[in-house]
Amino acid sequence: MNLSGVLIVDKACGVTSHDVVLKLRRMLGVRSIGHAGTLDPAASGLLLACVGRATKIVQFLSRYDKEYEAVIKLGVTTDTYDGQGRVTAVHSGDLPDANQIERMLLSFEGRIEQIPPPYSAVKHKGRKLYQYARAQEKVKVNPRQVEIKELQVLDIQPPCVRFKVKCSKGTYIRGLASEMGERLGCGAHLSELRRTGAGPFRLGDALSVEELEAIQHRGDISTVMVPIEKTLSHLPWVAVNQDCADMVKHGVAIDRACIQSLEGDFGAGDSISLRDRQGLVLAVGRALKSSAEFLRPGNGEKLFEYSRVI
Repeated sequence: MNLSGVLIVDKACGVTSHDVVLKLRRMLGVRSIGHAGTLDPAASGLLLACVGRATKIVQFLSRYDKEYEAVIKLGVTTDTYDGQGRVTAVHSGDLPDANQIERMLLSFEGRIEQIPPPYSAVKHKGRKLYQYARAQEKVKVNPRQVEIKELQVLDIQPPCVRFKVKCSKGTYIRGLASEMGERLGCGAHLSELRRTGAGPFRLGDALSVEELEAIQHRGDISTVMVPIEKTLSHLPWVAVNQDCADMVKHGVAIDRACIQSLEGDFGAGDSISLRDRQGLVLAVGRALKSSAEFLRPGNGEKLFEYSRVI
């Protein structure tokens, strides 16, 4: 069976995202599998596993906003910013009250600058940050701008605080926990993390590796695999006529004569998918013209740039 699509996996605590991929490769007998949006080993929840041709769209799924439920523990700071690390400080005074904690958490909503945690896979001068940290080498890393789009406090039972957060890609919730502790003046670390959403995908639709194994054993794995077309349904798309479909498959530039129709509005610079007459995705590109300008008469104008041929 030539499998292709996205599996919505509920990753368990204690395994790496790569462990999940290895298990799926053995289970499905497919080498070409990758994941979009790494989860730390101590975290659980939604992980998107791309199978077959869908590995070509990993970069686009990684751009999705993410949603999490998290618990931070106040008063204890660790070098990894989570419960797996070495304790570096313990607060001896009183902890802030519930009103102070809630006001501080909500103050993180909006665009913020965040420095990646020292124990992370972010690269600096060709090496990963955790390699510097393990060698006890200090490096200066520039902050990155991320966006906390929504934050909701669920429960405050000091020293533990539970909250929900929706954030842009690249946001480290471990880093957020550490920063929250700093602002409160008592220190904190992330004690629990569960990813509940990524773009249009929801944890309620996810299946554990064990559940997927049972489905595969019945021979029904294709029934729970999300097709590439549905996965990229959030993108506006351009349908090309059948004569030009092979050109798109090979990344060859096409002109307006190849365009059959447009679906959805887009601006110059936006990502679009290119599909054949049956609606199958052939490629993803970056529009150089808006949808309003795309079909206007003109000669020799470049309409889009290829991002990835599928």
